[in-house]
Amino acid sequence: MKRGRSFGEGWLIAAALGLLFALSLFLWLNRQPRAQSAAPVHSVSMEALERAERIDVNSATVEQLDELPGIGPALAEAIVAYREEHGPFSSIDALDDVPGIGEAKLEAARPYIRLG
Repeated sequence: MKRGRSFGEGWLIAAALGLLFALSLFLWLNRQPRAQSAAPVHSVSMEALERAERIDVNSATVEQLDELPGIGPALAEAIVAYREEHGPFSSIDALDDVPGIGEAKLEAARPYIRLG
């Protein structure tokens, strides 16, 4: 009696290993890249942007304005106080009149705001 495998069995094992390797290679080459998870600057603002919702600066609360990039609680209160004293903003650029808001902060918040 012959010990060991015959040519047919060896060929079958080699073919199975080759198919397994080809499948593994195919799956590896077609894998989806993992999403990089960067911490959002303001999670509510990012959600609002994704849903294409903007904050109306003429009716927003201090809490809503606080969620805008570059606008903290003190500046949010200043925006509401300015709005209450001077009336609704006639344009988004008019936010530049609020003490503490400069060009950079206005441009950072612009994609997230609208006039109602």
